[in-house]
Amino acid sequence: MSFKFLLKLCLLCSTAFCFQFKKDCVSKRHFETDRIATSWDIRVWAPRENTDARILTLVSQNEARSSLRKIDITRTEVHTLFIQGSHRAKNTSSIPGDGFPPGWREFRVTSDSRFKVWATGVEAPLVDVEDDVGAERVVVRGSNVTINCREPIVIWNVTEDRETAVPLGGPGRYDLAVFSRSPSSPVVTLGDRTRVLSWDPDLNMVTTFASQPRALPAFVQHNFTIECSQAENHFRCDVLAGQNETLVGSASLPDEIDELSIHGNQAENFIVILRDITTGEEATAGDSNSSLEEADGPPDDWLNEALLSYSPIVSNFLLVVVVAVLYVKNKKLKMVNEALRRQLPDIKEKIQEPSVWRYLFWEFLNLFKNGRRRRSGISQPPKIPEKNPLNPSDEGRDEGAAKDYCGGDAD
Repeated sequence: MSFKFLLKLCLLCSTAFCFQFKKDCVSKRHFETDRIATSWDIRVWAPRENTDARILTLVSQNEARSSLRKIDITRTEVHTLFIQGSHRAKNTSSIPGDGFPPGWREFRVTSDSRFKVWATGVEAPLVDVEDDVGAERVVVRGSNVTINCREPIVIWNVTEDRETAVPLGGPGRYDLAVFSRSPSSPVVTLGDRTRVLSWDPDLNMVTTFASQPRALPAFVQHNFTIECSQAENHFRCDVLAGQNETLVGSASLPDEIDELSIHGNQAENFIVILRDITTGEEATAGDSNSSLEEADGPPDDWLNEALLSYSPIVSNFLLVVVVAVLYVKNKKLKMVNEALRRQLPDIKEKIQEPSVWRYLFWEFLNLFKNGRRRRSGISQPPKIPEKNPLNPSDEGRDEGAAKDYCGGDAD
């Protein structure tokens, strides 16, 4: 396993971990959330053209009690419908002031003994009723809804060749990013103009001017900005990329647009990120009231938020440490293998020599055999004395001595 492979694996895992902790910022039209005793935050898009359009719908239902509560919120009004058995009750109230301005709107929903809905920029709760439904789940519907997203971003999943609409609030700057696990060629549509995002290897950034488009590399967050402005007789949107915000694309439109769409080719899946969004006023009396309710919640909420914020950093650090340890162990293993390879001939020679263990085994076997003989009464066979080899000079003398010995016996 090479160090380059481990490094690539580390980078891929770190990117995956980073996006995993932003899954609450993925935009949908429909959510089903568990009923909780504290609160949860909802962010939706309020369109500009239709003030009567519903921007947020909350549905609480309890089949066991045959009860249901439906809350529809527009930019100017709040409509409430309560049903329990055959009893039906409707209520309509107006949003204070001129209602909600277009753009991203934030709401906070609390569900304990009372069901409350707060809105950023409004002092009093929009809805404050007895929670007599007791629903186990609350259905949330709206335009580009996110729940408990703690970062100023919105993420869309783009699958295959289906178009995904990204809302725009008129003239201004919109910081976007594209991320994919495989090479992709996103197509951006601005009004009746289309631009294909491709990769410029020389400038190392996104472009739409390439004569031979190249797919965007995988596992890289490709950042770019769309800057729209109103001229005298047309509406212009420029595509900027790189640290110097180089112009890499442009579209001149006859009318102002309130959204852009983006899609890929067949079998291409990627995500689009709208970064640094603004959501209106941050500090209001309504927010202060809800913060008091938050103070009654679990004391470790701040710890959970801190863990969610710093988990990507910690996970990246741990991955780097693991890669470093694996690299060191890999180097040591290579050194040991090299040493064994050099010593392999010596090892073969040592294997052919008589082994000490083999000698000890035979000695133990002999002792065992002798013990059995003694127990069975069989005497150990006498040892045959070893004969020393004779020297050539002593050979004749030995023969004469033998003859003399024989002759003496004869006498």
